[in-house]
Amino acid sequence: MYKIAISDLDGTLLNPMHKVSTTTKQAVDSWKKADKEFVIATGRHYIEAKRIQEDLGEPIYLITSNGARVHDPKGNIMLKQNLPTEIATTICNYDFDPSVQINLFTDHNWYANFSRQELKDMCIDTDFFCQECDLKSIDKSNTIKIFFYGEREKLDIIYKILNEQFAGKVNLTFSLDMCLEVMEANTNKGAAVNAVLKEMNLTEAQAIAFGDGMNDVEMLKSVGKPILMKNSQNDLLNALPEAEITLSSRDDGVAVKLNKLLQSL
Repeated sequence: MYKIAISDLDGTLLNPMHKVSTTTKQAVDSWKKADKEFVIATGRHYIEAKRIQEDLGEPIYLITSNGARVHDPKGNIMLKQNLPTEIATTICNYDFDPSVQINLFTDHNWYANFSRQELKDMCIDTDFFCQECDLKSIDKSNTIKIFFYGEREKLDIIYKILNEQFAGKVNLTFSLDMCLEVMEANTNKGAAVNAVLKEMNLTEAQAIAFGDGMNDVEMLKSVGKPILMKNSQNDLLNALPEAEITLSSRDDGVAVKLNKLLQSL
């Protein structure tokens, strides 16, 4: 039987309002009371993931920024991977399409060339907000990740440019069709999950994971049972055609599956 469940947030554990529903909170609580572990693995920043963890109750492991950071239940960083300063500098010095928003995360700040209301509306922690600035002029020595937000056709052009220049040096992934993320080459949720499993003396076969986007693919491939949301990106559905599919995040798909597993005990 599975001993640990790992879940993405947006489009997975969170509903379309970017909240954890009462049904989901109850299911996660029941899962933990059955002496099982629950872990969040998200592209969001630690500050926002921490707020969700507080909603769920007791402290848990948090995998954030697509695996660039892993915090233990006490809040200690147990894995840290930054985008190399020279690569972050080169990216920010490019003159990309001006309609594409460029975002840069550090451990304490979120910077962008301009703000977008749709991303403001997705914020979980009101104390963590986008700071508009000239990205060419800020310190990039502690860059966790960079992400581009805009029309997919324009992001595809950026993907091609960055992939050609930094092949093997960065991890490029579409967490959403409108969101292209750039991390250090070895940074992904799968590597972070492996670090957490090792720390907890658990095996991949004892783990299940839930996800909906291509930034979840390494994580889903690194567990005994990958579970996709009904609302998953088509690219993810095609990448894992044999994976089980649960209900959408709107219909509390994670909660439904956790409850079914508990009922089978």
